[in-house]
Amino acid sequence: RTLAEHGFAVTILAMDPDPRAPSQLSDHIRVERVRVSRQVRNKMRGLAATLPLIDFFVGRQVRRLHARHPIDALHAHDLYLFGAALRAGRRLRVPVVGDMHENWVEALKHYKWSTTAPGKWVVNLHRWQECELKWSAAVDRLVVVIDEMAHRLQGQGLPAARMAVVPNTIQRAAFDAWPERAATDMPEGRPLLLYTGGMDGHRGLEDPIRAMPAILQNHPEARLVLVGDGAVRPQLEQLARDEGVAGNVSFLGWKDQEAVRGYMMAADIGLIPHRKTVHTDHTIPHKLFHYMHAGLPSIVSDCRPLERIVTQEACGLVYPSMDPRGLAEAVHILWSDPTLRQRMAERGRRAVDERWNWETTAQPLVETYQELLSGR
Repeated sequence: RTLAEHGFAVTILAMDPDPRAPSQLSDHIRVERVRVSRQVRNKMRGLAATLPLIDFFVGRQVRRLHARHPIDALHAHDLYLFGAALRAGRRLRVPVVGDMHENWVEALKHYKWSTTAPGKWVVNLHRWQECELKWSAAVDRLVVVIDEMAHRLQGQGLPAARMAVVPNTIQRAAFDAWPERAATDMPEGRPLLLYTGGMDGHRGLEDPIRAMPAILQNHPEARLVLVGDGAVRPQLEQLARDEGVAGNVSFLGWKDQEAVRGYMMAADIGLIPHRKTVHTDHTIPHKLFHYMHAGLPSIVSDCRPLERIVTQEACGLVYPSMDPRGLAEAVHILWSDPTLRQRMAERGRRAVDERWNWETTAQPLVETYQELLSGR
């Protein structure tokens, strides 16, 4: 949308088992859908560094698209598409922008599908590391999601001049347009800790569940609310039973994105307990800026970007990753001091209004394409 608003004609090539029309024009953005099963798509992603079937598949789709709607540049969203985009871009003689919205190689060490059979037998991490460096050096421009990722790649010899840092911030108008409907399945009259998002191993959701016994000692009415779903949810539900806190932990499953605002408005504290790894030290979760804009003070683990932003903006507290007692202490500090919570809420909202909003942070993306295509 941002690129379209700045005068670029944008086409999205989507590969998914999507039942909607194969071609659609929405808000001046063209969407071209190629229906493919998730199993096939995910296998192509995982094998992209060793058996690049995805290169030939995507290349064919891009050439077909180019014949109907000539392309001036290719934007590859995530590392597993870099090789395919580079192959297609060279054939069409157009520049390629590689978009690293996460540290894909490190993420492969934590996703369930890539660390269990049969995925672990075909995902070659050494080969992925080689491809990350080779492809990142080959693309014409590189988009990364946070300064820490840019510094990591610069340390590998990639020039800063070819990088654009585009943090995963919030579109305030879109968030504010979501209806303020009440979250009817949220407990009323209780101190509420909220987590929204996926449930994978690297999310660190064991921390708040293990912290609940200590939290309940000081705040017996407390409730932990988890909105989302994922591969480790059954284990988390069992952990809540093992810790004797199942009655104080609510697993609400996936909700429509528009409904998430209601859950944030009903909560007292937002949680991001990500495990501190090379992966989480080089990415930033979207939910932090949602929490800040909604006026929720945050408790986050000490992943580098989370710690930097929350400390810099004084909009929450930081605890050591995988330290449930440290998390419980942070919860006690905030719930014991309503004035502190209010100050942190106000600082978070102000920081989003002034800095951490999409209108501001998307400018490097726009400038990248203005510079790249200025002569075309």
